[in-house]
Amino acid sequence: MSRRASPNPSKPLTLMLPPDAHARLLLHLHSDLEGRVPYGAYSSFFAERIREFFSHKHLDLAPWLNCEPGAFIVSGSPEAIRQLKSALTGDFIK
Repeated sequence: MSRRASPNPSKPLTLMLPPDAHARLLLHLHSDLEGRVPYGAYSSFFAERIREFFSHKHLDLAPWLNCEPGAFIVSGSPEAIRQLKSALTGDFIK
């Protein structure tokens, strides 16, 4: 039986990873049941990481921790970052 065409077709992407990162990813995605990385697992993994990247905001804590910029960066939902920033600046939001 053939597969149905996806209503949201994928676009090809070539990606080069360092050997250690590739090994960790392979171990993470490997299925003992199938004895390999399941079909579509790489695509699902990277698509989820991309969605996560674009849906999260980042906040550099350097101004509050008196450290080098970039040393301590937190990420989270836009609302969580807004609440954290308001708590750090003393402008509490209810």
